[in-house]
Amino acid sequence: MPMIEPKDAIAQILANTTVLETELRSLEETAGSVLAEDIVSRHPMPPFDNSAMDGYAVRAADIADATEATPVSLKLIDEQPAGRATDVAVGPGTAIKIMTGAPVPAGADTVVQVELTTEQDGTVDIQAAKKAGRNIRLAGEEMAAGTTAVPTGTTIDHVVIGVLASLGYAQVSVYRRPRIAVIGTGSELVPVEAELSPGKIRDSNSYALTAQAKAIGAEAVRMGVAVDTREETTKMVRAALQQADIVVTSGGVSVGEYDFVKDVIEELGGKLHFWGVRQKPGKPLAFWTIGDKLVFGLPGNPVASLLCFEEYVRPAALSMMGREKLFRPKVAAALTHDFKKKAGRHHFVGALVERTETGYKWTANGRQGSAMLRSITGVDGVAVIPTDVTEMKAGERTVVQLVTLPEDH
Repeated sequence: MPMIEPKDAIAQILANTTVLETELRSLEETAGSVLAEDIVSRHPMPPFDNSAMDGYAVRAADIADATEATPVSLKLIDEQPAGRATDVAVGPGTAIKIMTGAPVPAGADTVVQVELTTEQDGTVDIQAAKKAGRNIRLAGEEMAAGTTAVPTGTTIDHVVIGVLASLGYAQVSVYRRPRIAVIGTGSELVPVEAELSPGKIRDSNSYALTAQAKAIGAEAVRMGVAVDTREETTKMVRAALQQADIVVTSGGVSVGEYDFVKDVIEELGGKLHFWGVRQKPGKPLAFWTIGDKLVFGLPGNPVASLLCFEEYVRPAALSMMGREKLFRPKVAAALTHDFKKKAGRHHFVGALVERTETGYKWTANGRQGSAMLRSITGVDGVAVIPTDVTEMKAGERTVVQLVTLPEDH
């Protein structure tokens, strides 16, 4: 099967990705999910006229001539804390002490903040005139009853949760989050806590990929490591398919004698869409579907594995969650040093990005290599060097994806 371009790879993946079904979730469990219903205000917001200040509820006409030198003295007739309403009305020459958020009493049309008053012996001296309506938040000024407060398709964050809570939504309909199963492969891999012996390395990919899945709000399960036998690989892939919407394997998709992943997935019913992408790192990336499940065969080298998740698995998972924006922001950034590569493949380069008065700049994060995790440690961008480019001079610009920022398109 011939290699394909990165843009064709992501196009094929998204063409085979469907949004998951909806479910009701309690408000506390919705952060990161996507709304599957319009949230309509069940009552005006605010629900009643309330004070925007600690101070005194008065009639504007009574204090029209008040100044610091010639204050107006009003009789205090009640106190209005937040959380309850008074049945006492403000009349000519009277005032009610009021707290922020408390309902504005009948008869009052303005609130004078406490800093402009002096209270003593049952009266309050008002030291400044205020027009009617000052320091009062009117019922419905944020939204009227029946207003669409948050539309379907909105990704729920802490602000949206606050709106939902204020409107009385204890649970809402959201698109289900995908469940992603991560499988490491390779007889050379040992558990993190194990001591190394000749020929062995610690499993890092399954931990890092699981963390990537959790970071986007997916439900993630780390299946562990399948040793290099057809039987073990089959057992673990089958178990992953039974419980996940997306299966991600790391390693075992090349052409080595012990690379069983491709054959096993196809024996289990996988339809191969592509195997091999014109990119570095990550050339042996493979993608299958089994029904409505997505299966990604990522390379075993750590940088290639994590980059392929970022570029291909992440957008697919976000699409399943009902997200409309799937891709990180892109900017044109100037290279700070010369750069060379071979023709024939796109290069994705871990980049340190700086925003200056004249635009963005980027610097390759040290020595690049698909097995060198430190080359992408702490980076805030991925520079994309096109296939046919073999050399760039300092100052030349290329596209950089800002991978620490949320998707914007």
